Amino acid sequence: MPEKFIFCLVFLSQIILLSYYYPRRIMNRIKYVIETYPPSQYPKLYPRPLEYYERGIRIFRKLNIFILAIGALLLAMFIGDPTSDDWAGVIVGYFFIQFIPIILIEISSHKYYKLMREANSDTIRKAQLQPRRLFDVVSPMLLGTGLFVYALFIVFIVYVKQFGYPWFGGYINILGITGVNLFMAAIIAWNLYGKKRDPHQAHEDRMSQTRLVATQLIYISIAATIFVAVSIALSAFDLHHLKQFATSLYLQLIAVMSLQTMRIDHINFEVYKADPLMSGEISA
Repeated sequence: MPEKFIFCLVFLSQIILLSYYYPRRIMNRIKYVIETYPPSQYPKLYPRPLEYYERGIRIFRKLNIFILAIGALLLAMFIGDPTSDDWAGVIVGYFFIQFIPIILIEISSHKYYKLMREANSDTIRKAQLQPRRLFDVVSPMLLGTGLFVYALFIVFIVYVKQFGYPWFGGYINILGITGVNLFMAAIIAWNLYGKKRDPHQAHEDRMSQTRLVATQLIYISIAATIFVAVSIALSAFDLHHLKQFATSLYLQLIAVMSLQTMRIDHINFEVYKADPLMSGEISA
């Protein structure tokens, strides 16, 4: 009974964190930008009419309210289920549902930056002559920690494999974590060396954003590696009923790492102001 009560609190935390707290933060951030940097003064920030973004905020809010209700229903079902020993699969499924609004924002951001590039009338392209290096955006200590955890994971898998557990995936676990790490490394490289999505973004802002993304991904890599090791250990010690606790806490940790964003007050919004010629045409 105490374990069930504690899990209810953990799952309730997941519901509130991902379907109320972070959505509210995102909406407040967008509203702040609209109110502080209006289209009349910062037209480059709005490739579409303001009503389009306001409608998007309303849809985002309603979608999260609906997902919040789904979470409340699942929690009620768990409380009423006397055999609720392993809800890890349900938790993961609901986590992906909770991330649907964020995924939709990411998809719309691609269209947003595409329209911004199409509307960009500046034919002179500016490039920084200073080369961008990995350690400009990644702390050597953090990267070293990530590699050390990965090496310990390989040793752990080799050690567990000798016991011959029938459920143990063996070296597939190493391949899976390696694939995840390579995918994250590719994202870091794309952010560091790839084409700038926002044609107006200041160089300092791009480097800050890349630094944030790289740090997030390395922390996520470390968390994912540790989670897989913990899951294997729980199975080895026949503590399957604790996997739902570990799964929910892990997913919340991943969400906290993934949804960190640059501080708005550190962004140079001056680059989105109207050009002097455009300002003269508007005032005329």
